[in-house]
Amino acid sequence: MNMKYILTLASAGLFLLSSCLQEDFQQSQNTDGTLTVNFSRAGMINETGTDTDLQIHTLNAYRFENGILKESFKSLQVNDEGTCRLDLEQIKGNIYFLANGESVISKANLTDDVTTLDEFLNLTATSEEMASEYVLMNGQADLSSGNTSFSVALKRTVARIDLESAFQDAEVNSVVIKDVALTGLVNEAGSQNALKDVEKTNLTKDFGEQPFKNGKSAIYYLPEQTSNGHEVEILMTANGGWHRLRTTLPALKRNTVYTLKVYGNGADLKVEVLTDDWESGQSSESGLTLKGLVDKESSQLSEGVTVNERGDTVFVPYWKSNFQVTLAAEAGAEVSIIGEATGVTVTPASRSRNLSPVAQIQVASRQKMPGSKYEYVYLDVHKDQIQTGRVVLVFTPNPIELSGLVEFDENGECNFNRYVDGELASLILPEGKTATLKFDGEEAQWMKLTDEGNNTFRLLGGWKPNDPKADGREQAGELIIADKDGNHQEIYTIRRQNWGLPVVNINGTWWCKYNLRGNVKKFTDQILINADPAKNSSLADYLTSCSDDEFLHILGDQYQAGNPDGLELTHNGTSFYYEGYQTKTDNFGTLAPTVMAPDGYQIPDFDDYRFFTGGTNYNLSYFNPGVFNNGLGQRLNFKVVERNATFQGLEYGPITFYDFEYEGNHWTLCGLGHQWDATSISKMMILLATYGSSGSTWMMEGYSKSDGRGNWFKYTGNNAQKTRTIRCIKTPVEYIYE
Repeated sequence: MNMKYILTLASAGLFLLSSCLQEDFQQSQNTDGTLTVNFSRAGMINETGTDTDLQIHTLNAYRFENGILKESFKSLQVNDEGTCRLDLEQIKGNIYFLANGESVISKANLTDDVTTLDEFLNLTATSEEMASEYVLMNGQADLSSGNTSFSVALKRTVARIDLESAFQDAEVNSVVIKDVALTGLVNEAGSQNALKDVEKTNLTKDFGEQPFKNGKSAIYYLPEQTSNGHEVEILMTANGGWHRLRTTLPALKRNTVYTLKVYGNGADLKVEVLTDDWESGQSSESGLTLKGLVDKESSQLSEGVTVNERGDTVFVPYWKSNFQVTLAAEAGAEVSIIGEATGVTVTPASRSRNLSPVAQIQVASRQKMPGSKYEYVYLDVHKDQIQTGRVVLVFTPNPIELSGLVEFDENGECNFNRYVDGELASLILPEGKTATLKFDGEEAQWMKLTDEGNNTFRLLGGWKPNDPKADGREQAGELIIADKDGNHQEIYTIRRQNWGLPVVNINGTWWCKYNLRGNVKKFTDQILINADPAKNSSLADYLTSCSDDEFLHILGDQYQAGNPDGLELTHNGTSFYYEGYQTKTDNFGTLAPTVMAPDGYQIPDFDDYRFFTGGTNYNLSYFNPGVFNNGLGQRLNFKVVERNATFQGLEYGPITFYDFEYEGNHWTLCGLGHQWDATSISKMMILLATYGSSGSTWMMEGYSKSDGRGNWFKYTGNNAQKTRTIRCIKTPVEYIYE
C-alpha cells in the first residue's frame, strides 16, 4: 500500500499563513532615519509561550555598507508586540540582527569601519555558545529600497534533536549520535571553508537510573552541518528485554527539528526520523494541526480506537474496527499512506475544500488473531519535499500471546492438513481469562491443555496407539478463550489429519511393526492400522506362511538417505537389484531423524536397537526358539526363521527374519538385503537405518542355516551409499489418549 495525494486549501487561508512569516515585507516609507522592525520567529506558529527556543533575551544589529561594518546597535529593546526601532545614520546597505548572541559577540571583536561583511558572515560558534541558555537567532533586511519598516523572521542557528517514546512499556536508556561537529557557522550565508578544520565527535545521552519514557523532549542543539549519515544508536528496554535500534540522521539544517521517534512494544521496536520546521512545546493545539495531525473532533472513531494527546498516533484495538481519521495539514501538503498490516485496508475517503485543509482516511481492520504482533501503517505528510508530520496507525495485537505450531487464519482456524502431535502451542492469557477445549460428537479428545501457572497454558496434540480411526480422516477441536465466568468467548478451531502406523510397545518404546515402503512421508504408501495383515497374530507366524508376493510387500523397500522414495526390487535378466541406486547420498547418521520418516515417527538410534542384542557383535545363531539377556540384563525370547523366496517369478534365495518377545509383546525384524554398488545385493545382510553416527549402523549379518556361520546382530562401520531398511519408532509424545 503506497498512495499519495495533494491536500488543497482556499487561497485566503494560505495568504494569512504566509504573510506572518515573510522576511522582507514592506510596511511604509519614511525619511527621518528611523527604522521600525517587527520580529517573528521562523517556523513558530504560536509565539505566546515562554520557551527559551523562541525568546529574544538580547538583540544586536549590524549595518553593512559596501562590505564594511558601518554601524553597530547593542541591547536593542523589543516591545510586547515584537517591534524594535533603530535610528540609523543612513538607510543604506544591509542590516543583520543577532538575538541571544552574547557569547558570539564577546569573542568576535566586531568594529565599525574595520570588520568586513565576509568576516561577519563567517563567524563560528560552538553548540554551547549557540544554545546554552537562550537559542541564538539571526535575520537580515535589505535597506536598498529605502523602506523604513520591515518584518524580519529570525531563524535559529541550530538544529534541534528531539527524542519521543510514547509507548508505555518502552524505556530509552541511552542515545548515541555519531560523527557530529560541535562548531558551526552563525550565519546561513557563511562559507563552509571556515569549518574545514572542525573536529567531529560522538555524542552520548545517558539517562542513567531514570530511563526516558512516555514523552517527548529535546536532547541536543547542534550547529548546521552538511555531511549526511549521522548514525544514531538507541539502547532501550521493553517488557524486560534489551534492544538496540539504529537509524541515520540526514544533513542537519538550521532552524529544523529532527525527532527520533520510537514505535512499538515488546520485541517489535523501530525508530524513525521525522523532520519538521521549528515548533515549541508550548504551541497551541490549533497550531499543531497545521503540521499534519489528527483532527479529533472531525474524526469518526469506532469503539476502542484512541488518539494520543499530541494527535500523531492512533491506537486500533485487536477486535474488528471500521473508522475514519481526519487529518489537518498545511495547504499544498502531500499525504502518503505507507506500509501494510494484516487484514487492514487504509484508503483516502475524501478531501475537504473549506478553510481548514483536511484529508479523510478510511480504515477497516479484521479481528487480530492470537500470536499477532504490533503492526503499523504511516500517514506521512510532506510539504515541498520535506516531511512535516507523520500519523502512525498502531494496530494492537490480540492480547493472547501464542507461540508454537498453531497459526490462525483470518477466520480463526488452523488447519495443519497433515498429522501433527506433541506441543502445538504455548498460550499466555490476559488476566481474568481462561482456556478450554471442546470436541463435537464422538470425536476423541485428541488435544489437551495443561495449566503451567501464571496464566500460561500448553496445548498438546495427542496420539493413540493403533487407533483404528487413524486413516487420514480429519480431527477437529475448538479452543475457547473466555472470561472466567464464561463470557466474552473467543472460539478458535484447530484441525489435523489423523494418521497412524501399527505399533508394538517394547520396553516403553513404540516400534512400528512394518518397514517403510514408497515415499517415506506418505502414510498412504505404508501398511496402515486397518490393513495390518498380522493384526490378530504374530507377524513372524504370518511371514512363515504368507505368499511370496505378500512376503515381498511386507519386507518393504530399500532407501538411501536424502531420497524419500523407496528403491524397489527389480531384475535385469541377470540379477536382482534396486531401481534408482545413486553413488552420492546424504547420511542417515547425521540427517535429522524425522526427515526420512512419516510425521510423528523417526529413525531409531543406537540405544533403540541395542535393546534387542546381547552386544554390538552378537550371534543369534539359528535358535527357534532361543533366549538371551540383552546388555541391560533384560531377558528376551527370540526365534530365527528362514524361508526360501521366489520374487517376480525368479528364485531369490533364502531370507531370514527374527522375532523378539519381551513381556508378552512380539517385534519382528525383517528386510531385504542391502545394495552396495550399481547392481550388487547382499541378500541376507539387512542394514538398518540408524541415527547418531556418520560411519556406523546397526545391521543383521545373516547366513543361511546351511552355511552355518549364524546370524550376527552388529553395530559396525558402513558407508552412507549402501541402501538401508527403514523401521521407524514413534516419536515420544506427552499425551496418549484413549
